[in-house]
Amino acid sequence: MAVQLIVNVFEDKVNGAILEEGVLQELFIEELQSISGNLYVGKVEKIVPGLNAAFVNIGESKNAFLKLLDPSKFYISEVLNGNTIKEGSKILVQIRNENVGTKGPLVTTKISLVGRFVVYFPLSRIRGISKKISDSVERERLKKIFENLGKTEGVIIRTASEYVNDELILEELSQLRQKWQEVLASFKRAKKPKLLMAEPTAADFIIRERLNKTIDEIIVNSQDMYEKFKQACKDLAKKPLIRLVEGDVFEKFGIYNHINQALERKIFLPSGGYVAIDITEALTVFDVNSASFVGEKNHAELAHRINIEAAREIARQLRLRNIGGMIIVDFIDVPSKEYRDKLVKELQEAVKKDSARVELIGFTKLGLFEMTRKRKQIPLDQVFFSTCPICKGSGKVTSPNIVIKRLLDELISLSKEDFSKIKVSLHQRFSGYHETIKQKLPNELKNKVVFSFDHSNPNEYLITLVKKG
Repeated sequence: MAVQLIVNVFEDKVNGAILEEGVLQELFIEELQSISGNLYVGKVEKIVPGLNAAFVNIGESKNAFLKLLDPSKFYISEVLNGNTIKEGSKILVQIRNENVGTKGPLVTTKISLVGRFVVYFPLSRIRGISKKISDSVERERLKKIFENLGKTEGVIIRTASEYVNDELILEELSQLRQKWQEVLASFKRAKKPKLLMAEPTAADFIIRERLNKTIDEIIVNSQDMYEKFKQACKDLAKKPLIRLVEGDVFEKFGIYNHINQALERKIFLPSGGYVAIDITEALTVFDVNSASFVGEKNHAELAHRINIEAAREIARQLRLRNIGGMIIVDFIDVPSKEYRDKLVKELQEAVKKDSARVELIGFTKLGLFEMTRKRKQIPLDQVFFSTCPICKGSGKVTSPNIVIKRLLDELISLSKEDFSKIKVSLHQRFSGYHETIKQKLPNELKNKVVFSFDHSNPNEYLITLVKKG
């Protein structure tokens, strides 16, 4: 399966996309730049004993949330010089989860510095190798990296380290150690909440997170980007083809059309079924429907085929839309354990391509499938959409019948008033109702009421009274 990494530089913005067989899988938009992973000097504003947590001012628009059990003894000793955390304390924190809706970000004191080949933990004795590295001989080789660690530091070896020279990995580890010392020194000098270290630029993020052995071809439209990726590819065991093309490569490869499709609530499947996606503050729901697909006589086979297509599409949508948190999938009724096992296996295979951690929990007693995904970037919905000022995000407006009833009641109450004209401004959706409204008015009002359909709010109306003379 051909995998292409498309990097588009347009108006000084760097955006990226991953295509598999021409189908968009992931999107990196500079406006999507996440604060997850950023390091801050924070000030404890309030401790809430009932939550066993603290609210921390990090210099952003919303206070962050820190669990009081999060800091280790070594963190308190090394970073806070042995001082306990209390209101007014200066602390070093890292964004673990971004703010969603009205909630502030979740922060941690378990600091990690992410490189291309390793994740370095200066305060935690963590050891690990990416599960996506399956070669047992290679895993044994990479384990020797742990011999270079001190007793109080840790490392997780990332997928990009596979078949990469030891010297390159150890060089990056040394750079991350140096960066940590610089961060710690800056923290101890700081007097007020501020950002200490931000995640890399869009181009550096794409190289760090997505440039690996799975990429077959890189297409860029900037000479600077071409040289940058050419240099980065020198460290790869499998070197992808790099092409420099002119113009807007997102336009040439149909990325904009893919993005428009990604923002739709319904995603149609090859066999005619569809998946409806509803994203809430608490969780995301995928509802699988057969729609017009009724070609099979065997209902179980029909349901299974649509569910398999849906499982693949759901895995793609999670990556593409940067969906995180709790996820519920309402598959079409799965009649037997055999079909359920096949479906779960298909979903397991589909999420293997995801660089974020996805946990498949399983079916509930109600037949709903539960899973979770660690969000790594801002969800696509938050970048392209804002809450509707009319419906406040509910997706609903007041029924026309209710609005008309309120209007009639108010107009009838004016029937005995002495006005030459009554102007009523309604939303455009009521343009077909004005004759019905007039018929229900008392005779003394029918010639006085004048309608216009220029009101911006479909839930409301405006009455203007014009006095005689």
